[in-house]
Amino acid sequence: MKKRNARIKINRRSEGDRPRPKRVTLARCLMLVCLMAGAGTAFGASPLALDLALKSASAAQAPHMIGDTLVLSFRPDHFVRSVGVRFEHESWAVLHQYEVNEKGLFVFTYPVPEGLLTIRYRIAVDGLWMTDPTNAATNVDDLGNEFSVFTLDKEPSRPIVNPRSERDGELTFTFRGATGQRVALVGDFNNWDPFMTLMKETAPGVFIVTVRVPAGGHFYYFLTQGRRVLDRYNADTGTDPDGAAVSYFSSSS
Repeated sequence: MKKRNARIKINRRSEGDRPRPKRVTLARCLMLVCLMAGAGTAFGASPLALDLALKSASAAQAPHMIGDTLVLSFRPDHFVRSVGVRFEHESWAVLHQYEVNEKGLFVFTYPVPEGLLTIRYRIAVDGLWMTDPTNAATNVDDLGNEFSVFTLDKEPSRPIVNPRSERDGELTFTFRGATGQRVALVGDFNNWDPFMTLMKETAPGVFIVTVRVPAGGHFYYFLTQGRRVLDRYNADTGTDPDGAAVSYFSSSS
């Protein structure tokens, strides 16, 4: 297959001729909403469900998962200014702050990194370190410091968002399709080469690839079984010189 021309035709707005992505049609928006709602149920927590659960909580609960997100809560028996938490897998280096919901409950949500099934942590209440009073599972390190332990039963389902930003500035793309097929990520960032960026099947029908791209707007599509496929987890599109639709995203890295 010949390399695609990297020039893309997209809609321009009246205030200037700077390229901008074309928004999807109403029908496609409705389709994407349905797909995203389904993805929230099948592959991870719905942001709306998570938000409602946190706002409505009034009593502290034991640590639990909502989708791929760990939920911690703390109800003080006296006035408290701040509650924070540190994790062993972050070398205890990052202090994450709880928020206070409408019911006066301190709550904290943490998307669990992939592959992490045992979470060791300590909380700080107004600077005083302690174990989580809602979690009976504790352990002690070599220095005699006690910490809380939360263990996941299995790797959580995760919502699909394309592209997903990684901590090192790279971007991860996910494609779902029939198992055993060849899937490639094709875009202006790899000169529209259909062989350069092949995706790896990490689970049956789930294909993933992580790339680094220059800052700015970029256009792409997935190529599978000789067909160009738009990214159904990304609503932004443009058109190529032949008038065919391509997906669009903007990167700040």
